[in-house]
Amino acid sequence: DFDEFLDLMTARMSDKDTPEDIQKVFELFDEDKTGFISLQNLKRVSSELGETMGEAELLEMIERADTDKDGQISPEEFFTIMTKKTFA
Repeated sequence: DFDEFLDLMTARMSDKDTPEDIQKVFELFDEDKTGFISLQNLKRVSSELGETMGEAELLEMIERADTDKDGQISPEEFFTIMTKKTFA
C-alpha cells in the first residue's frame, strides 16, 4: 500500500541527505524532465521497483503529496514528503 511504498522510498534517506540529494531522487522520478512528478512517472517507478500498485493507489499518492492540488508533485512537495518521517 501507499505507506509501504513511502517507507521503501524514504528508507535510504537519512538525516544527512542534503536538498541536492533529494533533488537527484526527484530527477529519477521526473524522467520526462517536466519539473514535476506525474501519474505516469509514478507508474514507471513503481513498476521498476516491482510494486504492483493500481492507478487508484498511485493517484492517492499524488493527492496526499499534492499540497497545491495541481495534479502533480513539485520539487517542493517531494522534498516535504521525503523529509517527513510520518505522512498523514
